Amino acid sequence: MSTQYWLVVTSPQNFRHARDILKFNNQGLPNRVRKQVQKMRVGDRIIYYIMKLQKFGATATITGQYYHDTSKMWTDKDEPWPARCPSEANIVLSDDELLDAKKLVVDLTFMERKDKWGVYLQGSLRLIPEDDFRLIESEMKKIVSERSEMQLTASLVTGPRFTAEAEYEKAVLALPLESKSIHDRIGEMLESIGTWMDYNTQTRHRIAPEHAYELDVAWLSGRNPEVAIEVQVSGNLTEAKDRLHQARKFNYRKTIMILRARDLERLNRIMKHEPELRSWMEAWSVGAVYEMYTAGERFFSYYRRLREATFRDKKELELVQ
Repeated sequence: MSTQYWLVVTSPQNFRHARDILKFNNQGLPNRVRKQVQKMRVGDRIIYYIMKLQKFGATATITGQYYHDTSKMWTDKDEPWPARCPSEANIVLSDDELLDAKKLVVDLTFMERKDKWGVYLQGSLRLIPEDDFRLIESEMKKIVSERSEMQLTASLVTGPRFTAEAEYEKAVLALPLESKSIHDRIGEMLESIGTWMDYNTQTRHRIAPEHAYELDVAWLSGRNPEVAIEVQVSGNLTEAKDRLHQARKFNYRKTIMILRARDLERLNRIMKHEPELRSWMEAWSVGAVYEMYTAGERFFSYYRRLREATFRDKKELELVQ
């Protein structure tokens, strides 16, 4: 069954309680929406909208089945919110990072009346389109990427360039990333790079909503396709080429295949009779992605600082280093 995407509307007090105390390990909702909660399935995604603040604050994933529990869970005194599902947090924003919903109104399709957008964020729970969920979550990823604690150390950024491909792959496996496999780690790095460049970045992204093919990584400008990327460090080169070919048909302006050097000759043979795709495609090494990622984290931290135009009341200036 396909993943469903839910919008949970909560109060500022309950959001902080869920974030700081419950760690988003459970969804507790009013009894009046229990029939909707009963439709939640393992793997469904949730995004939290904080009423009064008019901001989005977190995303989570459903990890278990519906159950009924009347024990106290939230800060509200009027109801225990007994309709529940286990969950786990994905992205969690602090109070000073919350995403302003008004900035996204024009791009969210479930808000049909843009001048009355607030009415679409009433009630405790509703389904929203996958594209809307992913757009909101992508903007939240951009906020998370700007946290200073996520910057790599200067020694890593300025570390030596390797000469052997195996050394680069070993270095990729040593990076502080969540993914385990070399394939998924490269995808995670490319997702971060796209986020730094202000793209709406997605992994395992369908080329079009009802399309059979998924791209390893897609960089979008809002909803518009920009860059399609296939990470082909193992597997079938022809199938990866076909996915990029389909991406071009759906107006991705650039296609990239990440591959090992030993596979380049074979890829060129496969592409021999594909002049149109070849003209819009590039082949990148694992080393090139590593260099871009490690150098880019530091560059974009300075770049964001240069681009920032915010008044701060300062007693004295500090040197940016």
